[in-house]
Amino acid sequence: MLELASGTKLVTAVLVCWNHERFARAAVLSVLNQTYRNIQIIVFDNGSTDASRNELEALRSEHDFTLVCQENVGLVRALNQGLAMAKGEYFAVLSTDDIWRPEKTALQSHYLDEHSDVHLVSGRLEGIDANGQPNGLLVPDFAGDVTFSSLMKGNVVQGAAIMCRTETLRSIGGFDESLRIEDYSLALKLTYMGLRVVVLPDICTRYRRHETNWTSRPLDSELREIGAAYRHSPAYQDFYRAHFPQAFWHLVKEGKKFEALRTLLGEPEEWTWANVGRGLIRMCIPYILIRKYRTRKLRREKTKIAGPA
Repeated sequence: MLELASGTKLVTAVLVCWNHERFARAAVLSVLNQTYRNIQIIVFDNGSTDASRNELEALRSEHDFTLVCQENVGLVRALNQGLAMAKGEYFAVLSTDDIWRPEKTALQSHYLDEHSDVHLVSGRLEGIDANGQPNGLLVPDFAGDVTFSSLMKGNVVQGAAIMCRTETLRSIGGFDESLRIEDYSLALKLTYMGLRVVVLPDICTRYRRHETNWTSRPLDSELREIGAAYRHSPAYQDFYRAHFPQAFWHLVKEGKKFEALRTLLGEPEEWTWANVGRGLIRMCIPYILIRKYRTRKLRREKTKIAGPA
């Protein structure tokens, strides 16, 4: 383990809070307690409606960091605000429901020091629950150089575990505020430009799963936004099929036949029996018949459960 009392290069850490009163103190302390001490810490409270602001203000009275309390401008815009304020050569981010491992900054800043051709370095996440107990999650199952083509098949760059060169971020205009998944879109953009991105095998962050995680819901619309920028790329087929398997079949099954047809004609759907084959057959069956069949089947099941009168 690298344990550096201080570093020669300043690292800017930007933390963003929205209704994390239960977790914010642990998140901020995890940055304050890094083994690497040369860190500029900027914390944004993004219009929290709980007691998060009180927690953060109490912490600021005890420790030296910058606290910005503002209306909810969204995660990505807050990160760009932090980028504008950054004085560090390296830039890292953290949502205040997650926790950095003590050696994260030391490991990643040292790696960037030693590898001048690497523009972004990431690490692995260890999952914890709302009470901070391990939940068995450990991602990604990968370490090494990340390519654009591999990223189009799935994201292995986790936002809570990244560190990027500040100048690199500024040179590309910061985080894309038209997109809501900042880590995946950033990694795709950098690798598409031919810039080197690396995932370290080290566990850098404890990622908290709890009832208000916004990423716990389906992210289809956000992923479509990201993929739209690369529709011209041959790798788009891999992106679409990785994130939207059997999309045509699912749309037909839901009775969305016109949307299913547009998808079939406009997207690189995989022509398999399970997807297009079943879907085309079902397209020919009036949805009203399917609904009647489902109703009758449900009645039969209820009758079986109830038993004879």
